[in-house]
Amino acid sequence: MAKIIEALLEEHGNIEKLLAVLEHELDLFDHNRRPDYDILQSIIAYFEDYPQRCHHPKEEMIFSRLRERDPAAAATYGDVDDEHESEAQRLRGFADAVNAVLADQEILRESFHAAVHQFIDSQREHLRKEETLLFPAALHALRAEDWADIDARMSAEKDPLFDGDVAEKFHNLERTILRWEQEAEQARLAAAK
Repeated sequence: MAKIIEALLEEHGNIEKLLAVLEHELDLFDHNRRPDYDILQSIIAYFEDYPQRCHHPKEEMIFSRLRERDPAAAATYGDVDDEHESEAQRLRGFADAVNAVLADQEILRESFHAAVHQFIDSQREHLRKEETLLFPAALHALRAEDWADIDARMSAEKDPLFDGDVAEKFHNLERTILRWEQEAEQARLAAAK
C-alpha cells in the first residue's frame, strides 16, 4: 500500500476518535446535561486547522492523479474538492451552533443537535466514501511514479493532536481521548475475564 494512503487511513482513525468524543458530548446535551464546550471548541479548532491545511490537500493530490489516470473511476467518486467544501460548510454550521450557545443567543435544542449530528454523520460518510471508492481506485490506477511524486509533495507537518507533540490548545481534548481509550480497554479486559 502507498505510504500516503496508510497515513490518510491513520488520520481517518484519528478523526473517528474525535467524532466519538462529539457523539458523547451530544449525548450529554440530549440528556439535558452540559457538554464540555471547551472540548467542542477544541474539536472545531482541530477541524478548521489540520484537515483543511494538511489532510485534504493530500487527498486532493491523489484525486487529481486519479482523474488523469482513470477519469471513469474519478467520476464514480465525484469531486473531492466539492466534498471538502461541503464538509467545511457543515463545520461552520456546527461552529455557529456552539458559538450561539456560548453567546447565550437563542437557538433551538433541535437546531443545535441537528448541526452537530449532521457534522458527525457527514464526516463519517465522507471517510467511508474515500476509503471504499477513492483510495481503492487510486491504488489500482496510479503508478509508482505517481505515488513517488505525491509522497515528495506531501506535507511533513505533524498532526497537532495525534503526533506526539500536542499543541497546547488540544491538551484537554487529548486527555479526554486517552481517558476514554483507557476506560474502553479496562471494560474490554473486565468482559474477557
